[in-house]
Amino acid sequence: MTQPSKLPLRAAFLGCGGIAEHYLSVYRDLDWVELVTCVDLDLDRAKRAAQLVGSATRATTDARDACADDVDVVVINTPNHLHKEQTLAALAAGKHVLLQKPVAATLAEAEAIANAAAQADQRGLISGLYLSYFDQPLMHDFKAMVRSGWFGDIAHLYARLMHRGGLALSNQVQAGQANWRASLAQTGGGCFIQLAVHYIHLFAWMMDSPVVRVMAMAKNQFCPGIEGEDIACAILEFENGALATLDMAWNTAGEQLSIHGTRGTAEYIGNQTLLLDSSVGEFHGVINHFSMPSQLQGVAAPGTAATQQSSKVIAPALGDIANPFNQHRMFLEAVRDNRPAPVSIASGVTDLRVVDAVYQSASNGCAVQIAG
Repeated sequence: MTQPSKLPLRAAFLGCGGIAEHYLSVYRDLDWVELVTCVDLDLDRAKRAAQLVGSATRATTDARDACADDVDVVVINTPNHLHKEQTLAALAAGKHVLLQKPVAATLAEAEAIANAAAQADQRGLISGLYLSYFDQPLMHDFKAMVRSGWFGDIAHLYARLMHRGGLALSNQVQAGQANWRASLAQTGGGCFIQLAVHYIHLFAWMMDSPVVRVMAMAKNQFCPGIEGEDIACAILEFENGALATLDMAWNTAGEQLSIHGTRGTAEYIGNQTLLLDSSVGEFHGVINHFSMPSQLQGVAAPGTAATQQSSKVIAPALGDIANPFNQHRMFLEAVRDNRPAPVSIASGVTDLRVVDAVYQSASNGCAVQIAG
């Protein structure tokens, strides 16, 4: 049996921009973790990351430095099309790997990564996928509510995640500044592959039920500078019969997650407003507490927000190590204690099968069945 890892755990960041900047502090604040190397094509960005965590941290532009002898864990935050090469190199060098979603730009590359991770697991190497929404205690409460029957039988789920980043990206590319997110080959698509994987994963996880069929439309409506879609709408059918609607865009703004069941509803709007109602009764979770009398008996309920319990729920910062669901801390603890990662790379490949089916459906105009 493989023994728990020796401390401190020594980590390397491969890619220091974007969302990586928000969780660098985890590696600074855990006293049993040491960030020894920051790698980025932009040396100044690598240097800024290194300065944030400690003066002894190396800053470099050479990805091979992430696999040096004094590194135990490689955190990969690079563009999608680089994930396969970099993950396979890290695993071959005997490193544990935490990979930013999505697993890769293509399903074939994602499957190759999952196969390599499974083989590395036999050598005691732990690999996992980072999905930021799992940091939110509310998502774990939602799963508990589903399991307890607070929603009754789930009929429909809804997710909208839209921002105007595609408009800015399009203008940037048209002005002659290249960006990997504008490339179909390097991203694997457009707004849907980048945004929807969160909800595909969350909904299947909450219900313990996989997606079996999809229908979708996708197009580039307002962002001529990018090659992928800037808006996509998909309907997912789950094995348990529930349906979900996913609306993703890079050309407007808005965010909402909703769960609708035969006995209860939840709507989480704008990452702050939570509306709840259930005829089942009270629920008390980690962060979510429902105690008001249900309005669901009325024929019009829940026609307005006034009929539902309303509360404000703000997600914790991604760098908050005190958050019991912080995924970076949990992954590092899994490596330290020789336990499986909180989110497996294999589960992320399942998400990409759904994404692949959505793009097929958007292209041929037909429903696409997903093989089990």
